[in-house]
Amino acid sequence: MHIDTQTTPVCVEIEGREYPLAPRTARLAEKLRRAEEAGLRAGRPHHRVEMEQLSLLLGRQAARELFPKGGGEDLDRLDAIYYGVLSALEAPGRLKRAERTRALAAELQELAGAIRPLMELAALLRGPGTPEEKTEG
Repeated sequence: MHIDTQTTPVCVEIEGREYPLAPRTARLAEKLRRAEEAGLRAGRPHHRVEMEQLSLLLGRQAARELFPKGGGEDLDRLDAIYYGVLSALEAPGRLKRAERTRALAAELQELAGAIRPLMELAALLRGPGTPEEKTEG
């Protein structure tokens, strides 16, 4: 069985501009986790944690470009970008899991087709009526 390990860099388009995401690595995941934990410990507002994580994912320059107003930014816009970027980061993994799920479903469908004749034969051998009717008589 061939396992394709080729990964493709992920880019997001935000307001007509493309931004490459940082590669999804264990190091990046750890930095994102630390940024969130530090924000919670310090009692920072959630939007500040989102901004810090976006800086890690898009780069500081891109984050400054996207959010030049600092504290005056529209939080709904920030959330839309933040959750969109996280979704894009997870998209390749979701696609692989969906492929695997489809493959398993196809295997199960094939198995169901293969055992259908056996189930029909078993039903014929049991004869008419339900198993409960046979044990009551």
